Amino acid sequence: MPQLIKVFQIVIDKHLSDLINKEGWDCHVKAKSYIEAQEGRASIALANGCYTQVANIVADDINHAFEVGNIGPADRVNKITSTMRSVSVGDILVDDEGAWLVMPVGFKEVDEDQLSINWESV
Repeated sequence: MPQLIKVFQIVIDKHLSDLINKEGWDCHVKAKSYIEAQEGRASIALANGCYTQVANIVADDINHAFEVGNIGPADRVNKITSTMRSVSVGDILVDDEGAWLVMPVGFKEVDEDQLSINWESV
């Protein structure tokens, strides 16, 4: 049964990108959080409110949302921000059953109640 799945990503804007290029990935907590999340470790990002909701995807489950977030169809993706990129390791998907960190292989459940305090959500 299709459901609305929220997609949260760590957004690296142009200003932060310029700073990273100048000073390296340790220059800012959001930059460090991004690198850690790419390894499947999102605790720094979650503790520091680094995630932003970037899209809603209509999908059957989180596996389907991962597929749609990468190969479409595009009409199932409602981008909230222009910065949304494909669904990748370190992103968080929130479905009817909870919140899930995208891991290098599979998903890891995260505490939605604890984490939602820090998220920028639409």
